[in-house]
Amino acid sequence: MQVSDSLKRSAEDVGISLSHYDIDGHLIYAPPETLHYFTALLQPPSKREKGAFDDVITVFENEPIHYDLARLSLSEPVSLTIQLLDEQGKKCVEQTCSSSQSLLLPSLPFGYYQLNLSTANQKYVIRVLLAPRTAYQPPVLQSKKAWGINVQLYSLRSQTNWGIGDFGDLAYLIEQGAKQGADFIGINPLHLMYPAVPEWASPYSSSSRRWLNFIYLDVAALPEFKLSRSVQTWFHSTPVQEQITSLREAKTVAYGEIMQLKLTALEQLFDFFKRSKSAQIIARRQDFDAFKKAQGEALLLQGLFNVLDGIEHEHQQAEENTIGWLGWRKEWQMLSARERKALLKEHEAKVEFFAWLQWATLQQLGELQTLCRQVGMQLGIYGDLAVNSSRGSADVWSDPELYCVNASVGAPPDPLGPVGQNWNLPPYNPSVLKARGFQPFIEMLRANMQNFGVLRIDHVMGLFRLWLIPENKTAADGAYVHYPFDELMAILAIESQRNQCLVIGEDLGTVPDEVRLKLNEFRIFSYFVLYFAQCNNMYPLKQDFPPHAFATIGTHDVPSLQSFWHCLDLALFGQLGILEGDVLKEKYDQRVVDKQALLDSLHRDGYLPPDYWGDALSMAMHDNLNRQIHRYLAESESRLVGVQLENLLSQEVSFNLPGTSTEYPNWRKKLSQSLELIFDDAQMTAFFSLINQARRA
Repeated sequence: MQVSDSLKRSAEDVGISLSHYDIDGHLIYAPPETLHYFTALLQPPSKREKGAFDDVITVFENEPIHYDLARLSLSEPVSLTIQLLDEQGKKCVEQTCSSSQSLLLPSLPFGYYQLNLSTANQKYVIRVLLAPRTAYQPPVLQSKKAWGINVQLYSLRSQTNWGIGDFGDLAYLIEQGAKQGADFIGINPLHLMYPAVPEWASPYSSSSRRWLNFIYLDVAALPEFKLSRSVQTWFHSTPVQEQITSLREAKTVAYGEIMQLKLTALEQLFDFFKRSKSAQIIARRQDFDAFKKAQGEALLLQGLFNVLDGIEHEHQQAEENTIGWLGWRKEWQMLSARERKALLKEHEAKVEFFAWLQWATLQQLGELQTLCRQVGMQLGIYGDLAVNSSRGSADVWSDPELYCVNASVGAPPDPLGPVGQNWNLPPYNPSVLKARGFQPFIEMLRANMQNFGVLRIDHVMGLFRLWLIPENKTAADGAYVHYPFDELMAILAIESQRNQCLVIGEDLGTVPDEVRLKLNEFRIFSYFVLYFAQCNNMYPLKQDFPPHAFATIGTHDVPSLQSFWHCLDLALFGQLGILEGDVLKEKYDQRVVDKQALLDSLHRDGYLPPDYWGDALSMAMHDNLNRQIHRYLAESESRLVGVQLENLLSQEVSFNLPGTSTEYPNWRKKLSQSLELIFDDAQMTAFFSLINQARRA
């Protein structure tokens, strides 16, 4: 079908790519119907919102601020009154000029500014993003190569948790890791999930990226627990202790049972919190009131979402198309301001309970980052930010105009995925985001960075472009849509510097040169995965690892080293029918090639002696081979290295098996040993010592 010139112009105006090159270099044109669909969907808001911006510009800090007045499209020269305000509303500049002149303002420190331009009958509001030259660079990385331990927090076993790894376990891991020389502890996303549907477990398909998953609370560490005798009596009762013991011993995380158990305790503790006359709790109530005031309506709406979701999903199993508000009664899916206010009033007590859970979780997380500093862990907690929230999420429900609800993020077809991928994650509407001066993005980043020393941005390419798929279409019907990359990168750098948070961009796959240049310019750390680094039947020399990168053996989406080596992930794919026939055979053949390349590289670099017998077909993974692979990684030139706890334990496990949902217990598998045993094991502490010494070599 022929695409008209007017459609091409309209599509490009809203950032839609008319074509793209696939992984094999073939030029693929976007379907005309897709161009029509997204051209209509991505139009700027027709109604100006309160507080909306007419324009957004980016400038580097301490450089003169130039604004091209032609961007205002004034029909004739007029006199302009100019005000430049900082974030507190203080005037930095006040002057007048003609719209025919070039507007040049003095340089200022990085941050967010508001430029007001007024004529006799019109006012224009421009957000100015003054960006630092780079994202935050921790001083520790100037003097040494750092390393840390990466874990799936839910997978941790201990003698104290309630069947799921929690903040108490994370505190123990921080203390013990610091003793071994670790500079950070990396964890999975802590995004709020669906308390009413706790078995919806993927942290990359959350209910909110701004709010926290309170299932990770260390309940027994809460001051309310320590002061409430009735809750302690309940906790120490035989039935509860037997249930917790059973949950601890289970091989997988029983989210539903754990959520119900924790909510039972937390509801009692919240009741105690509201009525206690203890000076400590009175002070905490004052802190909570300040938190509610600071967070405003957004905090209340996530609480209301959880209340309504609990009502609607009490007796129904949620699936992808009915999760969250997608499965609610129609009148609750889209609420007017008056209806929201009425429901907030009706469910005030329960809404406040969910607000308290957010406050308590944020308090404990902040205490953990403080603990990192106290024990000398230089980088602290390494957090993870997912691409977006799921379609039925609290984020989308509370602000539907911000999202393209009738579109989904995914990936185009390629040889590894012939039909492409649909992640069922609704993207931001870039036009709405820009009209709001990117404030929702700023607040979301700030919420994630405030208690982390490192933040990994999943699919960092999404700040540049996303493969968007129309509703009820396949991934092959999608198109690339460009996002305001310069503005988003400026904000990323501002928030990184303000929160003193190092940024890692997950940049696996093909990355356009302009993106790579921008990431390098802002000194965003790259993400280097050893599994994917084989080239020409060899792995890189340790001095050839990218220096400004986070290097690791694998990720949450690939098998542990032991499982990788023994091809257990491929066996699982075969058993479940996800891969079969020639495709599965090709995977097995490639695995042999990758393993042999790793053995050859270890021989090349002296990690294995010349007479070390065995090849990829005959050699099983064993302790020495495991240690030498980790030593090779640790001695690399990458400034950051993460070691996965399951690999140090030689555990055969896949935490997530891509392409599966109910067929496999994704995000539920536990580590094979408890934390107490791990750090009381002389062999494990020797392993940590080897890594620590290799990093300092």
